[in-house]
Amino acid sequence: MAALLAGVLLVPLPYFLLQPGSVRQAEPLVRIEGAPTFEHPGEVLFTTVYIDQATLGLLIRGAIDDAVEVRTEEEIYGREGRDGSQQANQQRMDLSKLVATKAALEYLGFPATLTGSGARVLALSPDSPSTGLITPGEVIVAVDGQDVRLPDDIGRAISGRAPGDVVPVVVRGAEPGSATREVSITLGASPEQPTRPVLGVAVDVAEPVVDSPVQVQIDSGEVTGPSAGLAWALAVVDRLVEESLTEGREVAVTGEILPDGSVGPIGGITQKVAAVKRAGVDLFLYPAATPEEERAQIEALAGDELELRPVRTLQEAIDVLHPGGVRVARP
Repeated sequence: MAALLAGVLLVPLPYFLLQPGSVRQAEPLVRIEGAPTFEHPGEVLFTTVYIDQATLGLLIRGAIDDAVEVRTEEEIYGREGRDGSQQANQQRMDLSKLVATKAALEYLGFPATLTGSGARVLALSPDSPSTGLITPGEVIVAVDGQDVRLPDDIGRAISGRAPGDVVPVVVRGAEPGSATREVSITLGASPEQPTRPVLGVAVDVAEPVVDSPVQVQIDSGEVTGPSAGLAWALAVVDRLVEESLTEGREVAVTGEILPDGSVGPIGGITQKVAAVKRAGVDLFLYPAATPEEERAQIEALAGDELELRPVRTLQEAIDVLHPGGVRVARP
């Protein structure tokens, strides 16, 4: 009977558990060349969330833990499915490391430019004018005679056009150096702004790199997704300044860093707060853009043991840790 009960408790169910994950050091994962680097007491920490397929046993355990949430497979992985979601989150992590690097270097006054080899097509919108002409995975490298290296280049290339205009679009295969082909696309209209022309594609930057005299490599290991972006940026800053950014403290951080230096909201904030609190860290920086309902939840969970500091930008995060900011020492 005991063996039967144990077996029942371990049978996989069609649900997934979102659980508190780990709290990890960011700075040891950052390698920098082209500028002096420094090591300081204290740590910038990034947070993770664990996802496990539910069993009856895990559901019972999760029912008594306020930081565990039960989700369906689609809620966890979306329409992409598990493999597609994993691949997309790896791409988001790779891009977040570059955006974080650029933001950190620019904050410290180093020249840094994010560039790429084109705009990779992720999906076509419903009724897209590009249907049958461009397929997901291909890379747009030119529009209307203008080179495309970043997704924003597409909007600039067609900004003087109108819906209904026909423009030439050059695409290549997924791999760098693939053969190119040209197609003619009749521009559609944005659903939100009927006078604004669109290609009807969702895109991301292909083969992104940061062009800078300071070279930064970040080893994110098996962790995926963009939510460690702010932690990466702060870790790069701390490595490049003589004074300690954290002033010797352990500081946990979460939030997507965006190209303009703002901090975007992330998923699993409740689980991350629980992980930080259980790790004994007493300061947690998180996105000020977090929805009000989630902010109320994490404030209740943090209690008096964990100080929560919402931040809107990289600059705000640095000012919280080191009022007045930090700067690279110049000769």
